[in-house]
Amino acid sequence: MTGATVAAFLVAELVGLRDPPPIIAALTALLVVQATLTSTLVNGVQRVASVVAGVALAVLVVALAGLTWWSLAALVAASIVVGQLLRLGPHLVEVPISAMLVLGVGSAGAESVGAGRIVETLIGAAVGMLVNVLFPPAVQTRYAAQSVKKFADEIAGLLREAAAALGAGPVTAEQSTRWLEDARRLNRHAPRVDRALAHAEESRRLNVRALRVPPVGVGMRTGLDNLEHTSVSLRTLFRVIDDATREQTGVREDAEYADAVRRTAASLLERMGNVVGEFGQVLTADPQDGDGDGHERLSRSLEALHSGRDLMAELLISDPRSRSGLWELNSTLLTTVDRLLDEVEAVSLARGPEASPDPFRSRRAARVAARRLRIPRRSPAGRSGQPPVEPLSGRDGD
Repeated sequence: MTGATVAAFLVAELVGLRDPPPIIAALTALLVVQATLTSTLVNGVQRVASVVAGVALAVLVVALAGLTWWSLAALVAASIVVGQLLRLGPHLVEVPISAMLVLGVGSAGAESVGAGRIVETLIGAAVGMLVNVLFPPAVQTRYAAQSVKKFADEIAGLLREAAAALGAGPVTAEQSTRWLEDARRLNRHAPRVDRALAHAEESRRLNVRALRVPPVGVGMRTGLDNLEHTSVSLRTLFRVIDDATREQTGVREDAEYADAVRRTAASLLERMGNVVGEFGQVLTADPQDGDGDGHERLSRSLEALHSGRDLMAELLISDPRSRSGLWELNSTLLTTVDRLLDEVEAVSLARGPEASPDPFRSRRAARVAARRLRIPRRSPAGRSGQPPVEPLSGRDGD
């Protein structure tokens, strides 16, 4: 921006615009230079059109009526209408500004001032666009990938934080409320990441530096949508967790069962966090580099989540609903896990290397089919008539 400003000033001086100093040319170049080449070109064309339209209207008004209060009003109104017809967007106000500056010099110097302003604007716009062509801005693909990865890490971090607290023991209402607030904030981050992806796509247009940088793939945008859907589901989940924590649901009626639900929920949240973290890593990996290890880690995380989901389904079947009332929490956990599995597997399997065998795919397919057919997997009950609780951490052996 600094280089374009100085270059426009020097070019304007070279063509003879010295008195007054060609500040308008330097200002136009400064305003034209944008973060992407396409926005620079559009900005330059719109700015030139706004100045030319304003000067033309001012010369016409000066020739017909001169400067009066009613001619000023007519000029401003006409300038706004012309700006809207030309669809100048944020540069619409440049039309009446240029018109008023020319109108203020009177009929004697209106044409010369108007012509000088047009010339300076053309020089500034041309220099600004040329600077962006000769020194193209950086392609923002890497920044967009980092934004998606950060969004996935924030979701995974919230899940792991809640899992660690639930695994350590009963949590307080302040903790569950903070998780709920964090989950609500996650939903507001998705539009920011979406704008980063759109900006990355725009930065590639007419940019020679884009030839060396891979584009933002369809999978990354689809993955962002899936992460957003997951964050919405988590907001509902943490709402239910907060309600159960505040009301101490099921603790007085059946403390042993409530404790089993807490420990199993902690295990599920930890595995969900691992899935989201690995999903973000795979989603933003460079396709040219290959990431077979990342796909393998994601596959194992999905398998562990499937196993934890089966355990929660068994707890749901044995839920003494009339005594503890934890049915809502259990079912919401299952619904959230199912949604996460559907969102992640739809993208991860499509992005995975075709030559890389997945030893868990057939097992996952069988479990998904059983879940859709509503065929629960039962296991022998313990002494209290409840299914045994699996360990909180680590991958389950099958």
